[in-house]
Amino acid sequence: MTDLSDESGKALRSALGAEHAAVWVYGLATAYVGETRVRHAIEDAAEQHRRIRDVAEGVIRSAGQIPPAPQPAYDVGARLSNQKSAIELLIKAEADCQVGWRSVLENTDDPGLRGTALDGLTTSATRATRWRLTVGQQPAAQAFPGQA
Repeated sequence: MTDLSDESGKALRSALGAEHAAVWVYGLATAYVGETRVRHAIEDAAEQHRRIRDVAEGVIRSAGQIPPAPQPAYDVGARLSNQKSAIELLIKAEADCQVGWRSVLENTDDPGLRGTALDGLTTSATRATRWRLTVGQQPAAQAFPGQA
């Protein structure tokens, strides 16, 4: 059984919430994407988010707690109209995940949980960089991913 402190548990729940939202946003983005290579990248990214979401849920359950459920829908705060606007939303979703996983790193000393958080942070930062390159945003990479 995993032991989550109040701080690490709160941070992990926040990261899990960001992952739930990312899975939902990636599903929404597919409706606005026409290019096959972009659609494949979205499908791959959504699968990676589901993977890390499932790991986070498992950690919370192994601590004897109930993980927060996903919302039926999320307010994206923007109107999507084309592939570019959908990718810009994906960049925002990745940034939210980075903040969540960075917080987990800052609030736990557990090696397994730190490994999960580092995986979540680095894969999300990499995806965000690729999406920025896709839509021509500069700088494409952030110096300190997840820093709010």
